[in-house]
Amino acid sequence: MKSFLGALTVMLLTGCSTLSETFGDRPMCGPHPYCGTSTDVELIKAATDESAGVLRVLVPLAVIDLPFSLVADTLFLPYTAFASEPARD
Repeated sequence: MKSFLGALTVMLLTGCSTLSETFGDRPMCGPHPYCGTSTDVELIKAATDESAGVLRVLVPLAVIDLPFSLVADTLFLPYTAFASEPARD
C-alpha cells in the first residue's frame, strides 16, 4: 500500500501544472498568479472542441489536477506575485 501511495504521489507531482508552469524550462504562461490552474482550465476548454481528437484523453488528468493546482497556486502566490512583477528603478 505504501508503494502505491508513493507512486501515486510521484505521478501527481510530475503532472502538476503549477510546478511545471512556475518552475519549468518552457512554461506556457510563465510565473504569474494561478498559472497552473488556468492551464488546466484551458486544457479542459480545448478538449470540448469538436476537433480536439486525442486531447480528450487528458481531460480526466486535468480535472484531477485542477484542485491540487489551485492549492499549489495559492501556496506559491507570494513567489509568483513578486516573480511576475517587473523590476522598478
